[in-house]
Amino acid sequence: MKAAIFHEFGPPEVLKYETVPDPTPGPGQVIVKVHATTVNRVLNCAVRAGKQMQRDPILPGILGVDPSGEVVGLGKPAEGIKMPKIGDHVSVLSRAGPGEDGMLGVRRWGGDAELVLAHADACMPISKNLDYHEASVVIRHCPTAFHLMFTKGKLQKDEWVLIMGCSGGLGSVGVQIAKMTGAKVIGAAGSADRAQIGLDLGADFVVNYGEEDLTEAVMEITKGHGVDLVYDNISSPKTWPKAFAAIAHGGRLVTAGAHGGPVVELDCFKLYDSKITIIGSAGSTRENVEDALKAAGEGKIKVNIHKVFPLSQIADAHRLIESGSVPGKVILDPTLG
Repeated sequence: MKAAIFHEFGPPEVLKYETVPDPTPGPGQVIVKVHATTVNRVLNCAVRAGKQMQRDPILPGILGVDPSGEVVGLGKPAEGIKMPKIGDHVSVLSRAGPGEDGMLGVRRWGGDAELVLAHADACMPISKNLDYHEASVVIRHCPTAFHLMFTKGKLQKDEWVLIMGCSGGLGSVGVQIAKMTGAKVIGAAGSADRAQIGLDLGADFVVNYGEEDLTEAVMEITKGHGVDLVYDNISSPKTWPKAFAAIAHGGRLVTAGAHGGPVVELDCFKLYDSKITIIGSAGSTRENVEDALKAAGEGKIKVNIHKVFPLSQIADAHRLIESGSVPGKVILDPTLG
């Protein structure tokens, strides 16, 4: 099979489009023909650059933590494991299955290849209404969004929620699932075009914090109440204090991301005086995954895909992400060459 493989850590140029052996499935494992993976700042670019050594990535490595595609090979059934069928459309969870060592695309060869080896238990069925490119974005961001917003953030109908980075991967999903619950949604972004994306996705109000004071704008919109929940995945030293200052008495802040920081200022007086709860949490439950894929399959979640690259152009895709000028997800499609 063809794969994007790197033999050393470094700049995008270390990624090579090469022929490697096809994977062979063991008991309880399947082979998926990959149609899509996403390119992410941390789990792709930073891993490749050697800036995520705490995750103990392997060399030679193949990235791709969220492959979606068609089941084309099956290993022998394993006790207690439900096996998919040949031809099933699936997205693959990055978490390790039974007998597997670490994260897909980090500790194990991932989906930046024509074929990927996956444990059957990690293969989540996707609706035929959801194309593979969309499915990879959904399984990468949406379960975490459901986890932050509902499992941890306990967002309720009619509460005010501030979505930071409303045009980004987690942010754009956050806008949509908050609206599904009946919350009052304020999207925040650093430019007019990115704020417009939040409006287009259903936000009731948006704030362009590149041109206006975030705290003042939020307090004006909420008529002095503030927001009951801040949903953050940026941790920017510039925007975190402004968002935190707009939290209502008894409010919450949830976060799973730090590419804009990670060190931020915290007003501890407001923290205790306003009885605010800060929750940091990555990952998701299986229920979050199922809820996300169901909602997307029913057309309730739209994902923002900026550009699709053939796998052979993976280095260009990484450069684009590292440029910081991407108002949506970047996808790799091995079927395009």
